[in-house]
Amino acid sequence: MKFSKTVALLPIVLIAFLAAPLAQQPPAQPQPPAQPQPQPAAQGQPPAPAAPAPGAQQKPYIPLAASTLANKPDAYYGELVTVTATVEQVLSKSAISVDQDQTKSTGKEILVLAPTMNGTVDPNSYVTVIGEVMAFDPAEVAKKAKGYTLDISPETVAKFKGRPVVLATAVVNSAGIDVAKKPIPPPTADDLALAKVMKQVGPANTALRGDIDKMDVALTKEHAGLLKRMFTETETFWKAKNKPEPTQLARDAIKDAEALEAAVAANNWDQARTAAGSLGQKCGGCHRTYREAMDDGTFRIKAGF
Repeated sequence: MKFSKTVALLPIVLIAFLAAPLAQQPPAQPQPPAQPQPQPAAQGQPPAPAAPAPGAQQKPYIPLAASTLANKPDAYYGELVTVTATVEQVLSKSAISVDQDQTKSTGKEILVLAPTMNGTVDPNSYVTVIGEVMAFDPAEVAKKAKGYTLDISPETVAKFKGRPVVLATAVVNSAGIDVAKKPIPPPTADDLALAKVMKQVGPANTALRGDIDKMDVALTKEHAGLLKRMFTETETFWKAKNKPEPTQLARDAIKDAEALEAAVAANNWDQARTAAGSLGQKCGGCHRTYREAMDDGTFRIKAGF
């Protein structure tokens, strides 16, 4: 009898044993509510722009067919695009129209305005256009392209008004040449004078870090002295132009070079590194603020300076 009772109790004990861990589990956490899906833009209205990702610098370029842009322009207003198509017509020095079909006119050509156009393209040749899409309105074009004078006929303006236009920053022809590339301005006398100094500053500043890492007293003093002389010339240059901000920046760089010399003389390499880092920051700050890099690797003094 005892044995039978024990056997009979086994299922109950087993169930209790298995249920105990389940009872000790924390209750399930409630799920967050589903996020509402973005609603499509109303017909005829451009879509609301997506929130940029943290630290994002620019929206990505969207590859498009000319026919897609012609049929659904509202979806792309304000977007950056790349469009490969056939040149339908050369309208002016800075304007062309493009179409999807090379063999016939579809009546859905896209206007392309390239304010920096400095070359030509041939009708019926393929081009790749890169730029921003907008609804064509001469007043809006003037706002976007400062200093650009629209050079198409009134009839062309009337034909394309309200239709999509690509305000192009590049027009790459079938030979792979960007015929809308902004030409590099020739250097002025001031550009050349400042470049002569900066060509010595860059290598000396780069070498300085290696000198300090090796604790090379002679080379560190040599490059610190060279930088002090170059920044003295830079100070004189900007002072003659009556530009107080870059003048002060050069003066502060001279103080860093002097502090670097003093640190090396005292065999204080930690202080030397600090002074060299401060000097390097001033070099970078000057380039970012007062000089503009050209596509050929040269620099120009920024407009206004």
